[in-house]
Amino acid sequence: MSGWAVDPDGLRSAASVVRYAVQITEPETATLATGDVGNAELAAALSAFMQALAGGWMQRVSATEGVSQTFAASATLYEIADEEGVRDVRQADGF
Repeated sequence: MSGWAVDPDGLRSAASVVRYAVQITEPETATLATGDVGNAELAAALSAFMQALAGGWMQRVSATEGVSQTFAASATLYEIADEEGVRDVRQADGF
């Protein structure tokens, strides 16, 4: 292999897939009902556990959304670099 290439459309497609995964999992996080377990201490412990679990899950959701945004931003950066490279070559053509 004598070089490498990046497909900005492929990066945007990957960003869309990751964004979709985030969108379909976010609503599930809102469901924290623990129900009546018959014991106040157990209910409090279960509630604390569920809140911690939801907090950790939302951190992962947020990080995953960051992956999607980074893919999209990378696609734009590669396109800008390509466009600037073409412009520079055209300007230097008379060299």
